[in-house]
Amino acid sequence: MSSTARKTMTNTILLVAFEVANPLLSLLLVGTMTRKLGAEGTGSYNLLLTFFFVASSITSLGLNSLITREVSRDRTSARSYLCSSASLGLLITLCIAVGVVVMVGLAGYGPEVEWGGWLVAVALLPSIVILYSEAIFIAFEKVRYIVFLAMLENGGKVAVGLWMLHRGMGVLPLIASFTLFRFVTLALNLVIFHRQIAPLSWSYKREVTRELATNIPVFGTIFVVAALYARADVFMLSKMGTLAVVGYYTTGYRLFSIAQVVPKSFNTSIYPVFSKLFHRSPNSFQEANSLSIRYILVAMLPMATGIQGLAEPLVRLLFGEGFLPAASVLKVVIWTLVPYGIVRVLASGLFASNRQVIDLKVNLMGLATNITLNLVLIPRFGMMGCAWATMLSMWLFLAYQCYFLRHEIFPILRRAEILRPALAASGILAWLRLTPSSPLFARIAGGAGVYVALLLLLQVVRLRELRAVMPERFVGLLPEEHEP
Repeated sequence: MSSTARKTMTNTILLVAFEVANPLLSLLLVGTMTRKLGAEGTGSYNLLLTFFFVASSITSLGLNSLITREVSRDRTSARSYLCSSASLGLLITLCIAVGVVVMVGLAGYGPEVEWGGWLVAVALLPSIVILYSEAIFIAFEKVRYIVFLAMLENGGKVAVGLWMLHRGMGVLPLIASFTLFRFVTLALNLVIFHRQIAPLSWSYKREVTRELATNIPVFGTIFVVAALYARADVFMLSKMGTLAVVGYYTTGYRLFSIAQVVPKSFNTSIYPVFSKLFHRSPNSFQEANSLSIRYILVAMLPMATGIQGLAEPLVRLLFGEGFLPAASVLKVVIWTLVPYGIVRVLASGLFASNRQVIDLKVNLMGLATNITLNLVLIPRFGMMGCAWATMLSMWLFLAYQCYFLRHEIFPILRRAEILRPALAASGILAWLRLTPSSPLFARIAGGAGVYVALLLLLQVVRLRELRAVMPERFVGLLPEEHEP
């Protein structure tokens, strides 16, 4: 487990570094946008990106997870999976792209959003090939290439976007830039695949396509439902409210999205490990689930606590005084992180153990819950009702997972020792309440110091586990561990 744990930790750190740096870099663009385009322009831009990301998730049909699982077991199949999945994916994507154009046109958002819908539809075509090739990079545990290309793309988009905003350009040029960079990334992606994975040549296999198509009903439905679950709130708010309200809500939601990258990145790294362990050692598979839940909570709980306590100064600093209503949204949705982290780990375990049908059932129940809560709460409470619906539905999503896993979940949670990181995180909340007038940097640094001290005092992080994931040259620096 030592080398596996190190590789998982390395890949997770790379992905987290990228996934945190990437949206933080985007905050430069969003912060400028809120000041240049106002709430309505920001709402239009974020609404179009929501259409893109939901449509992109739907076009994948969940096959990226299947591709990662299968190629991680047989790396010689990488080229045939890329060619076969791209052929199937592009056909489906064309249909979805037409649907996006029609849907945006019928929604009546206005000419600017309607033209932006066309650009979003075009951006879907390179994105599906990028997604499937990245699934193969993950199977080969070559996460660094995904990080490099995504940072390059995002850096270019932010630089060009800032130039456009300062030149007085609006939403459409920004979306056009987004679409152009998708094609550039596709070209670079295929070059790296050719050099690092397998020489590119046409290797279409009907049996691979048949296997992928056979799994679409389950995998595809899961990802369609998950995509709608994740962003149904924005669509419903856009029709029950105004684009300005969407702007405030999505701006507050953005910091939550940044924090989401930790469980997303961790599970991207741990999923191929889970897939291998399930077949090799059931006990190791169970242990990996427990440790994953504990360490995801070690990361999620301080983020939720810290951001909730510092919501107003963070929004004021990043987006300006005019977007202060977004802080109220942030205070609520940020607590979605805690169940979300556990949900992602349990979902990875279900996929790795070939129990994706359970995940489908949970996603259907979660979507129904999310839509119902939004329908009830948005008309009465507006964007705050939307925020509460997001948070409550994720806790219920976790409850549904626990119900279906009721015969095994309690030993997993007991070994995860979830109460210890929760107690350590409570120290951050106490610190922030004691230092309301201190500078923002001092409050953040002090809270981090309190949390680390409590982690060590409560033995949430064990030295033997650190030895398993640290590079060997650093292991000697750790003190000897003594059992309490």
